[in-house]
Amino acid sequence: MRVDKIRTLYLEYFEQHGHKRLPSSSLVPNDPTLLFTAAGMVQFKDIFWGRVAPQYPRVTTCQKCFRTTDIENVGVTAFHHTFFEMLGNFSFGDYFKEGAISLAWKFVTGELGIPRDRLWVSVYEEDDEAYAIWRDVIGIPPERIARLGKAHNWWGPVGNSGPCGPDSEIFYDTGDDTGCDPDCHGVECDCDRFSEIWNLVFMQYDAQEDGRLLPLARKNIDTGMGLERTAAVLQGVTTDFETDIFAPIIAAIAEQAQAADDVIARNIVADHIRGAVFLMADGILPGNEKQGYVLRRILRRAIRAGEKIALAPGGLAALVDPVIESLGHVYPEIVAAQSLAARVIAHEEEAFRQTLRAGERRLAEKLDEIVDRGDKTMPGKIAFDLYDTYGFPLEMTAEIAAERGIEIDRDGFSRAMAAQRARSRHEPVTTATGEFDTDAAALPPTMFVGYGALSGDGTLIRTLSGDESVFVFDRTPFYAESGGQVGDTGRIENLDRTGAATVFDVQKDPSGAFLHRVRITQGEFHDGDRCRLTVDTDRRTRIARNHTATHLLHAALRRVVGEHVIQAGSLVAPDELRFDFSHFSPLSANEIAQVEAIVNRVVRDDVPVRTDEMPLDQAKQTGAIAHFEDEYKGKAVVRVVSIDDFSRELCGGTHVTRTGEIGIVKIVSEESVASGTRRIRAVTGDGALTRWQSETRLLADLRTRLGDDPLGGLDRLTDELAALRAQLRAATDAIIISKRDELVTGVERIENIAVVAAQVDMELDALKRLADLVEEKTRPAVVLLGGAVGGRGIVVAKVSKETNAASAGDLVREMATILGGGGGGAPHFAQGGGPHADKLGQALTAGRDAVIQRLTA
Repeated sequence: MRVDKIRTLYLEYFEQHGHKRLPSSSLVPNDPTLLFTAAGMVQFKDIFWGRVAPQYPRVTTCQKCFRTTDIENVGVTAFHHTFFEMLGNFSFGDYFKEGAISLAWKFVTGELGIPRDRLWVSVYEEDDEAYAIWRDVIGIPPERIARLGKAHNWWGPVGNSGPCGPDSEIFYDTGDDTGCDPDCHGVECDCDRFSEIWNLVFMQYDAQEDGRLLPLARKNIDTGMGLERTAAVLQGVTTDFETDIFAPIIAAIAEQAQAADDVIARNIVADHIRGAVFLMADGILPGNEKQGYVLRRILRRAIRAGEKIALAPGGLAALVDPVIESLGHVYPEIVAAQSLAARVIAHEEEAFRQTLRAGERRLAEKLDEIVDRGDKTMPGKIAFDLYDTYGFPLEMTAEIAAERGIEIDRDGFSRAMAAQRARSRHEPVTTATGEFDTDAAALPPTMFVGYGALSGDGTLIRTLSGDESVFVFDRTPFYAESGGQVGDTGRIENLDRTGAATVFDVQKDPSGAFLHRVRITQGEFHDGDRCRLTVDTDRRTRIARNHTATHLLHAALRRVVGEHVIQAGSLVAPDELRFDFSHFSPLSANEIAQVEAIVNRVVRDDVPVRTDEMPLDQAKQTGAIAHFEDEYKGKAVVRVVSIDDFSRELCGGTHVTRTGEIGIVKIVSEESVASGTRRIRAVTGDGALTRWQSETRLLADLRTRLGDDPLGGLDRLTDELAALRAQLRAATDAIIISKRDELVTGVERIENIAVVAAQVDMELDALKRLADLVEEKTRPAVVLLGGAVGGRGIVVAKVSKETNAASAGDLVREMATILGGGGGGAPHFAQGGGPHADKLGQALTAGRDAVIQRLTA
């Protein structure tokens, strides 16, 4: 029975039994406590936790899942995977144990046709109810019902409290000949005889912090059947990798690999390529944190496994097609991501292969040293250096080390990582309250009125003193730095007494207070004073243009580059905007031009920019993109900025009212800021005009100097420079050849070794070349040359490989010491120098004497 048939049979069976079929949710759950969707119940978590009421009492799904908890077993065992499909049926306060058990039994024995005598079950050792149902209602003999402890048959709670309960598992017995030995412990044994195909979880308790188990008001059922594992049973194969769902991928690997007999490596590649494609289809790109880190990790594991089976460089990307062939008709999102996935995988493979071999050699050296010392632990600093220099994920280093019985000091790795991050913080982020002697909790939140007004009155409620003064008002039109937008500047006038101040920055305290950093220019201010606050209007306008332009750029990038583009950071300042976004490779000139054209078309259309406030869920239903969504959680309402139908984002910043106010958007650069993150810098309005004027002046200056066709003039200069360099090289070569012939004439030989020592005032490169030519003509030889260049003395030594008469490195160190400097190198070539060029003769004589002494000793 093929996988497609099993999936269809399951969903139709439960639909016939009153279940609502729902689609799979994303592999990235809307839950900050989880990295991935690892089970079918994840999308129903709020229902199980009693936070929301169920829309349907019975539900069935085929959920795409991703797990890395057992990644070291993937490819090694018959059934472990990162990506897999989980069939599930769920009851929310409807049927319970007997209903779940009966439905499951009828499906496996009736719809799937698995013989009853090949099925075993396990129950929680204290769950007499489930045991009785299996024995008395279903009719399974007691000897095929295992009563196991909590380690095997208990689910939850997640954390220290919450829903939990016993579970019951159904196993397929593959036969006595597949067991570990005659004393096999049955279904609780880890051998391959018993394959778990279904787990039925009976959520009936609410675990309390003190350990008590209280009955749930609504008992629920959560079941999960592994689709790939069930297919292996029904297709009579011993591993999931032999099932029809893997067949196109395995065939493609066999066709490309030169050594596909390494089954473990082959299976790692097959599993990880599926996982990578599905992760990218759900919007994940390789990175250094969270889901992106996991994706990069499995891609690098696949690349390394591909090396073991001699998969040709670039071959991993070609495996995207068979993944689409096997599952694209079920999950159309991977079809849409096909091109992107292939490009990303090719890019990651190319980048990682550049360091893979060097990193493996370095790791092997370190492992050899550890083994030679008789140690069993690799210091965390070494593992971090491999990560920092060669991009080796900690887990990959741990896996390679484990092959030689060595563990990693993970705490030491974490300490090294923390130290690196501390060093990289060139600009420590501190709040104003951290610089002033004040209690942040005592500061009430400030009311921001600056969306609709740039001037207004407020009461000074707190004055903080430090390196400069900080004012806190009850209300303000000044925007505090947030969401990438810089804080406003402006002025403050005291209405109660003589006083004036300049605002040069505004920050937001964690309490919600706006901290106005000021310089008092006149008079004085006291708590309780009424003041007039006025924002620098021209500066705010330029900031608003740039902020709206970042939204336009984001929307245009998603249209041109792909839906995987997500904002990764920004800077909205008056003079420029900076927009960081997720992408894996540089934008082409054509892509930049397309983005720029789309953005400026929307600017020319002068469409309205609208802001609305609404609940977060409603905002997401309108299609609003939420960057850094955790910032908005818990807020009663969020602010949605819409630019016609072109862009809709959650944003608390300030914007223009119509796109025409932006004037023009000009992209000035596109660059990498981190692996998987690109950065665009752009200017708008008068900033774009200033840049255009500057570039126009530059072009005019170039035309003055290079003619009306500056590029043609530059080409002519380049050609002339190349010709002059060629002439200089030819002249230098002629001098070097002439000097070589002079030096080899009548050369001195000692013990049949030519000894040449001479001062030739040439640049270092020419001196090195001369030493090579002299040695070539006189070998075996020891050649010592020195020269005075720019007031310094330089020396080189060349020793023929045919002789061990002297070490070039030792000779150079001896001569360079006389010159007041240092140097060194390999046994057959070295260079050095020092500031005392006047002692070159003495140095060369000392070097020659050292050679003669060694030759005649």
